[in-house]
Amino acid sequence: MRPLVFYCRWQRARLRLQGRDERFVWGELALEDGRLEPFRYELATRRLERGAGASRVALWLDDRGVVIPS
Repeated sequence: MRPLVFYCRWQRARLRLQGRDERFVWGELALEDGRLEPFRYELATRRLERGAGASRVALWLDDRGVVIPS
């Protein structure tokens, strides 16, 4: 979960965790401008899904929380 925490630092967002199981962590990102954005983070692959519905974006993070270009 460390890459997710680093990612939030770089994005100046706060994690609001709502749940966790052996595979995923999910909740909301509280952004600087006051918006809340849902997220789901897959622990094994470091895959972060931001947003919901048609605006959902998938990102992969490295060990330091930096987005890996696809």
